[in-house]
Amino acid sequence: MKLPNQIKHLPLRVFTFPAVRALLVCGCLWLLAFSYGRLFLWRDPHSAYFRSEGVYALDYSAVRQHQARTFIDELARGADGNGTFNGDGNEANETLKFGKVGDNPAICASFVTVRRDGEGTRQYLPDALGSMLQGLYQQERAALNVSVLFGDTDPSRHPDWQALWLPRLVDTASGYTGLTDLQMAGLRQAEEVRDLQLKGVFDYLYVLEQCLEHTAAPFIAVFEDDIVFAGDWMARTMLGLQYLVQHLPKDSKEWLYLRLFYTETHLGWDAEEDWWYGHLPLTLVLAGGGTAAILVLLRISGLVRARLDYATIAVLSILVAPGFASLAFMAGKHNLPVPGYRLHSSPLDSSSAGVVPMDKRGCCTQALVFNRHALPGLMSNLRKRERGQTDIMIEEYCDATGLKRFALGKQAVQHVGLVSSRGMPVVNAQSVWAFWFETNRADKVESEHKEVEKGVDWGLYKGLA
Repeated sequence: MKLPNQIKHLPLRVFTFPAVRALLVCGCLWLLAFSYGRLFLWRDPHSAYFRSEGVYALDYSAVRQHQARTFIDELARGADGNGTFNGDGNEANETLKFGKVGDNPAICASFVTVRRDGEGTRQYLPDALGSMLQGLYQQERAALNVSVLFGDTDPSRHPDWQALWLPRLVDTASGYTGLTDLQMAGLRQAEEVRDLQLKGVFDYLYVLEQCLEHTAAPFIAVFEDDIVFAGDWMARTMLGLQYLVQHLPKDSKEWLYLRLFYTETHLGWDAEEDWWYGHLPLTLVLAGGGTAAILVLLRISGLVRARLDYATIAVLSILVAPGFASLAFMAGKHNLPVPGYRLHSSPLDSSSAGVVPMDKRGCCTQALVFNRHALPGLMSNLRKRERGQTDIMIEEYCDATGLKRFALGKQAVQHVGLVSSRGMPVVNAQSVWAFWFETNRADKVESEHKEVEKGVDWGLYKGLA
């Protein structure tokens, strides 16, 4: 029995309807956008396309580790007897003598390091210090006072305590000095019972006090030892601090720190801060309703009436518009080219020198540069509380006092340590990660280093303290 031609060709006739064709075209475009997201937008940990495989691989960090180790090997061998190194100075192929801090340092930088038991921990401190100082220009190194606190009550337990390269690299390195017998006994007991919250706060206060007492640097930086620095970190930090100094009062106590490291793990979509995300059903309804209103106006105006029937308007409004709006949220907050969302712009592309506000969810204490004028209040608060997680205590103090906090949007530091000094599980330590840091390329970083350094007003920092 033969079917009538109308029924036989019905599947093909469906495609003659404008609404169906519009749905097919938009569906193909949606799939193309989705495929693009899977290929290129997988780095944001809050993206629907996030892939943990490969995102934690060391790429640029491995380059910096290699440069740091080569640099330290040269120092350990005493290359020419004077501890010189080949740097990429302000002139091509310039050979710089590796120096120490100058008379007027802008930053007093302290590392707190303790012995860690675990595979790969032996290189933590050399990689941190080496990547920090390798490639610095003479003016940058002179502006930096670098000290290391060996935070074991018996510092000889630390593998780098007597390293030959250490005194050639840093300005001071020591264990605890000037403590009473009672204080040392308390620290030994804290080590024995692994009271890491008590000892962590004590160590943090100790290095802050050392910088305040022994230098006049207007900025005090505290670094953990399981990090790696970008090659242009010092220039970008100085430019960022310069921006804050120029836009806030000279002796401002309104802000506490500039963060060089943060993790996007804690900076995803938030129902309280991101209105559209917090009201997602309403957002999708508005997307559809707004699309319908525009299309109806276009039809009434007669501009596209021939093909824009009401069935097509319904398909585009009810299915297509909400579908494409959903893609924006699936992309992840940090992949969207929206001010305040995409934080990773270079200071060369930003009127704010790469500085972004970060008053909430800034994690952790791997690399903070403090405003000297605002430190006394924080230190008094930490002494009063005595124990806790230092990063949380600092954030709680800022929340209570209203102190502003800032960060370099393009992180200058990566956290590479998987063996925590505080007993943190590996999975938690891994999540403390700068997800875009590994996308840096050494040649581009060095090119930007030269450009950013030219924008630093080094004379500005003299007399700030």
